[in-house]
Amino acid sequence: MIILAAERADDARAHFAQAGYAVAEVSTPVGGGLREMQAQVAQALRLPRTAALNLDALVDSLRDLAQSWGGQEVALLWEDAGLFAETEGRAWWILSEILDDADSLAVVALGPRRAAGGDQS
Repeated sequence: MIILAAERADDARAHFAQAGYAVAEVSTPVGGGLREMQAQVAQALRLPRTAALNLDALVDSLRDLAQSWGGQEVALLWEDAGLFAETEGRAWWILSEILDDADSLAVVALGPRRAAGGDQS
């Protein structure tokens, strides 16, 4: 898993597209826990419905990810991943471990956007 500031999302998107990856995007749902985030990830990655409901099915579906994307490797850009890590620590650990172990998948976890003109200290 690659962890980047949100401001680097366009750079990551361009890098993976140039490298031949399909780029999928997901955003942490406000107030969502593990199951809601899992469902968002499954939908973004075009996985079967069972992958949205069951962690074992998510793991199994990720094994066939490249086939689901026509043999192409996939980069998942996860907006507000830092928020999910802060508010759902155990769920973050579970989901990030599953995603990190998947072949043919690169995950970019993006932190929160900084406010324009905000304190940069």
